[in-house]
Amino acid sequence: MATRELRRRRRTWIGEAWDSNVGKKLAVALTGIVLVGYVVLHMIGNLTALLGAGEAATGGAQIDDYGHWLREFGTPLLPAETFLWAVRIFLLASLVVHVVGVYQLTMRNRAARPAGFPAKRIGRSWSARTMRLTGPLLLAFIVFHILHFTLLAVDVTPLAHGEIYSNVYGAFQKWYFVVLYLAAVAALGYHLRHGVWSLFQTLGLDTPARNAYLRHGSTALAVFVVVGFWMVPISFATGALPEPVTGPNAPTEVSK
Repeated sequence: MATRELRRRRRTWIGEAWDSNVGKKLAVALTGIVLVGYVVLHMIGNLTALLGAGEAATGGAQIDDYGHWLREFGTPLLPAETFLWAVRIFLLASLVVHVVGVYQLTMRNRAARPAGFPAKRIGRSWSARTMRLTGPLLLAFIVFHILHFTLLAVDVTPLAHGEIYSNVYGAFQKWYFVVLYLAAVAALGYHLRHGVWSLFQTLGLDTPARNAYLRHGSTALAVFVVVGFWMVPISFATGALPEPVTGPNAPTEVSK
């Protein structure tokens, strides 16, 4: 009985926090930190593609070794990909909480306005004005990106499990994939710039004395992420990176 009562109180506390605007904003901020951290780490991991195709005798590209390390992390204590799937589930849960929280806060703000009352026009940045557009676009792109490079379901170009360099090389020989990824990353930059700034506000870190630094820091982080992600498709598309030595997109004479 005591355990059941404790569980009921915990659910009540969590439910009450989630039902309040302050609780939702805090949940959105905390999950935002998780998602921003993942984006930065993912971008850094992608940059290992710039180390090149490697050599067939040594197993190929560094980014393939990086992907193998992620899949095998925790073995033999844990089965292969256990850690990777735990991270994916945690990120998915964070994304769901983040999206639902933002949506519900938006609906509450709209419902709180008197009928026919014009919204007060205030000076806002372009990234702030486009949040409602970039959010859904990024959500759609995340689904496509998972289907493309994680589940290998978008097989316009040859794809193979574990052959990251070859998969990415083949995809970015198609101009439309390059344009799609560059545009999606640009949208991510706009979303990230305002999102990080809003995160500082929600956590109470903004003050008149440091606001300029926080805004510049948010902009710098967004630019850093955009440039980092852009470097990979641009390098493949322009031929700055060599053909793969292993995988489905490797030249036939090399793979033999």
